[in-house]
Amino acid sequence: MFMNMRGAASAAALSMAVIFGPAVASAASVTINATAPSWSNVVGGTNVNTGTSGTGNNTVTQVHWGSPSNSQSGLGFNPANPPAAVVNTDTTFLLGTLTHYNEPINSGTAASSARLNLATTIAGAVPSTQTFSYQFLIDETPNTPPCAYPSTTPCADRITFNNLTTSSSFMIGGVPYTIELLGFSSNGGATISSSFISQEGGSNSIQLYARITTPTPVPEPASFAILGAGLLGLAAARKRRQS
Repeated sequence: MFMNMRGAASAAALSMAVIFGPAVASAASVTINATAPSWSNVVGGTNVNTGTSGTGNNTVTQVHWGSPSNSQSGLGFNPANPPAAVVNTDTTFLLGTLTHYNEPINSGTAASSARLNLATTIAGAVPSTQTFSYQFLIDETPNTPPCAYPSTTPCADRITFNNLTTSSSFMIGGVPYTIELLGFSSNGGATISSSFISQEGGSNSIQLYARITTPTPVPEPASFAILGAGLLGLAAARKRRQS
């Protein structure tokens, strides 16, 4: 059975709507009332432990690993937003400060990644509290030259990140939003990088920047099949019309 021109065009348009979803909503202001960080899903590493340091707005939530136990590497996070921080959607904002504790540890005791979870309460959102998760990847290099990264003391290590596709979203005014991590900055967000390096034998703190945006829909294989059928039908209809 063949589609006519109108039917094929309608199928193609429907397929595009299925894949790409509705149009992105206009910018809005979002009020973040609280953010509670935690660490989980540490891959590799020995003697893994979590804890906090500091108090109030200076509280850093930490995860450590490696041996010896009195000289461990790790990560710490201090959320930036105070209560009732107002953030505009699709606008870069300071999420918090990440600290890399880069101490010499024994070979085979390092972690390769750790997950930062942010339980975030947002005014007017449905649900009001959601947990957003980000994976930090740790390239723990051997402390003998040649070094993989520029090093003042052999050898520096590198931190990168992934936005997890399983991270949460929330609804405001019927529109879905998520918090997308953009990267690291040492100059107030003027430049944002996807990675940073830390010298061996000390702590290195860097700012994390993010944005509140609509999630990117992931097309299902069936959607591509529908789109292909619609486009093929449109092409066949055009060919018959020209012959």
